[in-house]
Order: sequence, then structure tokens, then C-alpha cells
Amino acid sequence: MMSIPELYEYSSHVRRRFANKLTEEPWEEITKNREASFYSMRNILIHMIDCEDWIVNSFVLNTPQEYKEENPDDFGNMKQVLDYLDRVESKTREYLKAAEKNKVDFNRRANFALSSGESFDLSVEECLFQSFTEQLYHMGELIALFWQDDIKPPPMMWFRNNPRQKTPRNTP
Repeated sequence: MMSIPELYEYSSHVRRRFANKLTEEPWEEITKNREASFYSMRNILIHMIDCEDWIVNSFVLNTPQEYKEENPDDFGNMKQVLDYLDRVESKTREYLKAAEKNKVDFNRRANFALSSGESFDLSVEECLFQSFTEQLYHMGELIALFWQDDIKPPPMMWFRNNPRQKTPRNTP
């Protein structure tokens, strides 16, 4: 059976591949308005990172005061985006490592509240799963944008990014 930490490791690895792929492209192309959900590839990537930050801080760790929504325009290069990704992933990994070690109950309830005022009674596991699925939606969007520019996206498939495999994942 899949575990939340495994899904996180998979999605983190894939997101990192996409972020690294964006470092190979001109900044003007990354920030170009493509009329996508968050307009540019930079903004979509920042949204994916920001969603994880929001979900982990506000609902999983129950520390909403530590969450601050990021403005994509504050990121002037991919190094800044990768630094943000490092900070968010580090915090999530710390939580997941402590949760596994301390046998944290992923069934603990959290009030998952949206900015619209709508709220949902979810378990911590469901909140983390929402972060995972949110990333998948936008990963598909990035793939389509890459294809429009004739750029081969990084492999996203489970079998190419399987955290259960102990051999290095050396495919691009």
C-alpha cells in the first residue's frame, strides 16, 4: 500500500525535475503570459510550491501564522524559486520524518478552509493528499506548456521516479 511519505517523495522528486528543467529555459519564456491557470510557467511552479507550504503550515502543522502567500512577481530568477522550493520541501520532510518516527496519527482532523470561506473537515492524510493531487494537476499543465514550445518535459511516470527503488534515478 502507498504511504503519504512515499507519495510526497515521488511528487517532490518530479517537481524538482520540472523546476530544474525550467532553469534551462530563458527567463522571458518562463515568465511569459501563456493564459494558463496562473499565467506563466514560473507562476504555476510557485503556486504548486505555495500550495504545499499553505497546506503543511495551516492545516497539518496548525501554524497558519507561519504561512505567507508568495507573490510570484517577487521571484526574479529561478535561483529564488529553487530556494523557496528548498525551504518548503525541508519543512515538509521534517514533518514527515517526525510523523513516521513518532507514529503521528494521520487521521487527526483538520479544518481545511479555503479563502472563499468554504471549509472541509479533513484528516491530515487527506490534507497531504490534496497537496499531492494539486501538484499533479499543475504538472499536467506544465507538460502542455512545454509541448507548445517543443520542449520535452521531464519524465513524470511512477516507474521512472519510484521512491521504492534503491538504485539512483538517473533519467533526466
